[in-house]
Amino acid sequence: MSALIEFDHVCKYYQMGDTLVKAADHISMQINKGEFVAIVGQSGSGKSTCMNIIGCLDVPTAGTYKLNGRDVGRMSRDELAEIRNELLGFIFQQYNLLPKLSLIENVGVPLVYAGVPRGERRRRAAAALERVGLGDKLRNKPNQLSGGQQQRVSIARALAGRPAVILADEPTGALDSHTGREVLGMLQELHRQGNTVVLITHDNSIAVQAQRIIRLEDGHVVYDGDAHAPEAVVQPNYAPKAEQEGSAS
Repeated sequence: MSALIEFDHVCKYYQMGDTLVKAADHISMQINKGEFVAIVGQSGSGKSTCMNIIGCLDVPTAGTYKLNGRDVGRMSRDELAEIRNELLGFIFQQYNLLPKLSLIENVGVPLVYAGVPRGERRRRAAAALERVGLGDKLRNKPNQLSGGQQQRVSIARALAGRPAVILADEPTGALDSHTGREVLGMLQELHRQGNTVVLITHDNSIAVQAQRIIRLEDGHVVYDGDAHAPEAVVQPNYAPKAEQEGSAS
Protein backbone atom coordinates (compact mmCIF):
# COMPACT_ATOMS: atom_id res chain seq x y z
CA MET A 1 0.00 0.00 0.00
CA SER A 2 1.39 3.39 -0.96
CA ALA A 3 1.69 5.98 1.80
CA LEU A 4 -0.80 8.85 2.02
CA ILE A 5 1.99 11.11 3.35
CA GLU A 6 5.57 10.36 2.36
CA PHE A 7 8.72 12.31 3.26
CA ASP A 8 11.89 11.14 1.49
CA HIS A 9 14.94 12.92 2.97
CA VAL A 10 12.99 16.16 3.31
CA CYS A 11 15.10 19.21 4.20
CA LYS A 12 14.05 22.76 5.00
CA TYR A 13 16.84 25.30 5.47
CA TYR A 14 16.64 28.98 6.40
CA GLN A 15 19.40 31.57 6.25
CA MET A 16 19.40 33.75 9.38
CA GLY A 17 22.22 36.23 9.01
CA ASP A 18 25.39 34.19 8.72
CA THR A 19 23.75 31.08 10.16
CA LEU A 20 22.13 28.30 8.16
CA VAL A 21 19.21 26.94 10.20
CA LYS A 22 18.32 23.34 9.41
CA ALA A 23 14.67 23.28 10.50
CA ALA A 24 14.21 19.86 8.88
CA ASP A 25 17.29 17.82 8.07
CA HIS A 26 16.79 14.71 5.90
CA ILE A 27 13.50 13.64 7.48
CA SER A 28 12.03 10.43 6.07
CA MET A 29 8.65 9.11 7.23
CA GLN A 30 5.43 7.57 5.94
CA ILE A 31 1.88 7.91 7.19
CA ASN A 32 -0.74 5.56 5.77
CA LYS A 33 -4.45 6.06 5.32
CA GLY A 34 -6.41 5.58 8.55
CA GLU A 35 -3.53 6.16 10.97
CA PHE A 36 -3.58 8.49 13.98
CA VAL A 37 -0.05 9.88 14.29
CA ALA A 38 1.35 12.50 16.65
CA ILE A 39 4.39 14.50 15.55
CA VAL A 40 5.93 15.71 18.80
CA GLY A 41 8.88 17.86 19.81
CA GLN A 42 9.88 20.99 21.64
CA SER A 43 10.21 24.42 20.00
CA GLY A 44 13.07 24.28 17.53
CA SER A 45 12.61 20.55 16.90
CA GLY A 46 11.16 20.97 13.40
CA LYS A 47 7.58 19.89 14.11
CA SER A 48 6.01 23.16 12.89
CA THR A 49 8.14 23.00 9.75
CA CYS A 50 6.87 19.47 9.12
CA MET A 51 3.31 20.63 9.70
CA ASN A 52 3.70 23.44 7.17
CA ILE A 53 5.11 21.05 4.58
CA ILE A 54 2.46 18.37 5.22
CA GLY A 55 -0.21 21.08 4.98
CA CYS A 56 1.18 22.36 1.65
CA LEU A 57 1.83 25.75 3.27
CA ASP A 58 5.53 25.39 2.45
CA VAL A 59 7.71 23.21 0.25
CA PRO A 60 11.00 21.43 1.00
CA THR A 61 14.39 22.95 0.24
CA ALA A 62 15.51 19.46 -0.76
CA GLY A 63 14.09 15.96 -0.73
CA THR A 64 10.63 14.85 -1.80
CA TYR A 65 7.20 15.18 -0.19
CA LYS A 66 4.36 13.23 -1.76
CA LEU A 67 0.75 13.66 -0.67
CA ASN A 68 -1.51 10.88 -1.92
CA GLY A 69 1.16 10.06 -4.51
CA ARG A 70 1.53 13.62 -5.82
CA ASP A 71 4.89 15.40 -5.60
CA VAL A 72 4.11 18.59 -3.67
CA GLY A 73 7.54 20.14 -4.21
CA ARG A 74 6.88 20.47 -7.96
CA MET A 75 3.56 22.30 -7.58
CA SER A 76 2.79 25.94 -8.31
CA ARG A 77 1.19 28.17 -5.68
CA ASP A 78 -2.23 27.66 -7.27
CA GLU A 79 -1.76 23.90 -7.33
CA LEU A 80 -0.76 23.95 -3.65
CA ALA A 81 -3.96 25.87 -2.80
CA GLU A 82 -5.98 23.36 -4.80
CA ILE A 83 -4.51 20.31 -3.09
CA ARG A 84 -5.05 21.93 0.33
CA ASN A 85 -8.73 22.33 -0.48
CA GLU A 86 -9.02 18.82 -1.90
CA LEU A 87 -7.11 16.72 0.61
CA LEU A 88 -6.50 18.58 3.88
CA GLY A 89 -8.63 19.65 6.80
CA PHE A 90 -6.99 21.99 9.32
CA ILE A 91 -7.67 22.33 13.06
CA PHE A 92 -5.78 25.21 14.69
CA GLN A 93 -5.01 26.11 18.29
CA GLN A 94 -6.80 29.48 18.03
CA TYR A 95 -9.86 28.18 16.10
CA ASN A 96 -9.62 30.95 13.41
CA LEU A 97 -13.39 31.44 13.26
CA LEU A 98 -14.89 34.55 11.64
CA PRO A 99 -16.80 36.41 14.38
CA LYS A 100 -19.49 37.96 12.16
CA LEU A 101 -20.49 34.67 10.54
CA SER A 102 -22.82 32.03 11.97
CA LEU A 103 -21.45 28.57 12.73
CA ILE A 104 -22.91 27.07 9.56
CA GLU A 105 -21.34 29.89 7.53
CA ASN A 106 -17.96 29.44 9.27
CA VAL A 107 -17.94 25.73 8.56
CA GLY A 108 -18.85 26.39 4.94
CA VAL A 109 -16.02 28.88 4.25
CA PRO A 110 -13.49 26.32 2.90
CA LEU A 111 -16.22 24.88 0.68
CA VAL A 112 -16.65 28.29 -0.94
CA TYR A 113 -13.01 28.16 -2.06
CA ALA A 114 -13.51 24.58 -3.20
CA GLY A 115 -16.34 25.72 -5.49
CA VAL A 116 -19.08 23.73 -3.74
CA PRO A 117 -22.59 25.09 -4.61
CA ARG A 118 -24.38 26.99 -1.84
CA GLY A 119 -27.08 24.38 -1.14
CA GLU A 120 -24.54 21.55 -0.90
CA ARG A 121 -22.30 23.76 1.29
CA ARG A 122 -25.07 24.26 3.81
CA ARG A 123 -25.98 20.55 3.83
CA ARG A 124 -22.40 19.50 4.41
CA ALA A 125 -21.76 22.20 7.03
CA ALA A 126 -24.93 21.28 8.92
CA ALA A 127 -24.02 17.57 8.84
CA ALA A 128 -20.50 18.31 10.12
CA LEU A 129 -21.84 20.43 12.99
CA GLU A 130 -24.30 17.68 13.86
CA ARG A 131 -21.41 15.23 13.90
CA VAL A 132 -19.55 17.27 16.57
CA GLY A 133 -22.64 17.78 18.71
CA LEU A 134 -23.54 21.32 17.62
CA GLY A 135 -26.45 20.60 15.31
CA ASP A 136 -28.71 22.81 17.45
CA LYS A 137 -26.47 25.89 17.14
CA LEU A 138 -26.19 26.38 13.38
CA ARG A 139 -27.11 30.07 13.52
CA ASN A 140 -25.13 30.97 16.63
CA LYS A 141 -22.08 33.23 16.39
CA PRO A 142 -18.67 32.12 17.72
CA ASN A 143 -18.81 34.55 20.68
CA GLN A 144 -21.87 32.69 21.97
CA LEU A 145 -19.82 29.52 22.46
CA SER A 146 -17.28 28.26 24.98
CA GLY A 147 -13.69 27.63 23.90
CA GLY A 148 -14.34 23.90 23.65
CA GLN A 149 -17.40 24.46 21.49
CA GLN A 150 -15.44 26.80 19.21
CA GLN A 151 -12.82 24.10 18.76
CA ARG A 152 -15.64 21.69 17.85
CA VAL A 153 -16.67 24.15 15.13
CA SER A 154 -13.06 24.13 13.92
CA ILE A 155 -13.22 20.31 13.76
CA ALA A 156 -16.53 20.48 11.88
CA ARG A 157 -14.99 22.93 9.41
CA ALA A 158 -12.17 20.46 8.78
CA LEU A 159 -14.62 17.58 8.32
CA ALA A 160 -16.95 19.40 5.93
CA GLY A 161 -14.36 19.29 3.15
CA ARG A 162 -14.18 15.47 3.43
CA PRO A 163 -10.38 15.60 3.60
CA ALA A 164 -7.97 12.73 3.19
CA VAL A 165 -5.99 14.08 6.17
CA ILE A 166 -7.08 15.97 9.28
CA LEU A 167 -4.09 18.07 10.40
CA ALA A 168 -4.46 19.26 14.00
CA ASP A 169 -1.93 21.86 15.20
CA GLU A 170 -1.84 22.00 19.04
CA PRO A 171 -5.65 21.67 19.05
CA THR A 172 -5.90 21.68 22.87
CA GLY A 173 -3.38 24.46 23.48
CA ALA A 174 -6.00 27.15 24.24
CA LEU A 175 -8.27 24.86 26.30
CA ASP A 176 -8.46 23.81 29.94
CA SER A 177 -7.49 20.21 30.68
CA HIS A 178 -11.06 18.86 30.87
CA THR A 179 -12.11 20.44 27.58
CA GLY A 180 -8.81 19.42 26.01
CA ARG A 181 -9.54 15.78 26.88
CA GLU A 182 -12.94 16.09 25.22
CA VAL A 183 -11.36 17.42 22.01
CA LEU A 184 -8.75 14.63 22.03
CA GLY A 185 -11.57 12.13 22.53
CA MET A 186 -13.27 13.56 19.47
CA LEU A 187 -10.09 13.17 17.39
CA GLN A 188 -9.82 9.57 18.57
CA GLU A 189 -13.44 8.96 17.57
CA LEU A 190 -12.79 10.46 14.12
CA HIS A 191 -9.86 8.08 13.79
CA ARG A 192 -12.04 5.11 14.79
CA GLN A 193 -14.44 6.18 12.03
CA GLY A 194 -11.62 5.75 9.50
CA ASN A 195 -10.18 9.27 9.28
CA THR A 196 -6.43 9.87 8.96
CA VAL A 197 -5.37 12.23 11.78
CA VAL A 198 -1.99 13.94 12.15
CA LEU A 199 -1.58 15.73 15.48
CA ILE A 200 1.19 18.28 16.03
CA THR A 201 2.09 18.87 19.68
CA HIS A 202 4.88 19.63 22.14
CA ASP A 203 3.09 17.75 24.95
CA ASN A 204 3.92 14.09 25.61
CA SER A 205 0.66 13.53 27.52
CA ILE A 206 -1.26 14.55 24.38
CA ALA A 207 0.99 12.70 21.94
CA VAL A 208 0.42 9.35 23.66
CA GLN A 209 -3.29 9.58 22.82
CA ALA A 210 -2.34 8.77 19.21
CA GLN A 211 -1.53 5.32 17.82
CA ARG A 212 1.95 6.23 16.78
CA ILE A 213 4.50 8.90 17.70
CA ILE A 214 7.08 10.53 15.46
CA ARG A 215 9.42 12.47 17.76
CA LEU A 216 11.64 15.21 16.36
CA GLU A 217 14.74 16.80 17.79
CA ASP A 218 16.90 19.42 16.03
CA GLY A 219 15.27 18.68 12.67
CA HIS A 220 15.79 14.90 12.93
CA VAL A 221 13.48 11.98 13.68
CA VAL A 222 14.67 10.40 16.93
CA TYR A 223 11.72 8.03 17.42
CA ASP A 224 9.04 6.61 15.13
CA GLY A 225 6.87 3.88 16.56
CA ASP A 226 4.11 2.74 18.89
CA ALA A 227 2.79 5.59 21.04
CA HIS A 228 2.41 3.23 23.98
CA ALA A 229 5.89 1.73 23.95
CA PRO A 230 8.04 2.79 26.96
CA GLU A 231 10.63 4.38 24.69
CA ALA A 232 8.00 6.55 22.96
CA VAL A 233 7.97 9.19 25.68
CA VAL A 234 11.55 9.40 26.94
CA GLN A 235 14.43 8.90 24.54
CA PRO A 236 17.96 8.29 25.88
CA ASN A 237 19.30 11.01 23.58
CA TYR A 238 16.35 13.36 24.09
CA ALA A 239 16.36 16.20 26.61
CA PRO A 240 13.69 18.90 26.28
CA LYS A 241 15.33 22.15 25.29
CA ALA A 242 14.34 25.57 26.53
CA GLU A 243 11.40 27.00 24.64
CA GLN A 244 12.59 29.30 21.89
CA GLU A 245 10.81 31.18 19.18
CA GLY A 246 11.88 31.19 15.58
CA SER A 247 11.23 29.85 12.13
CA ALA A 248 12.91 26.57 12.99
CA SER A 249 10.10 25.58 15.35
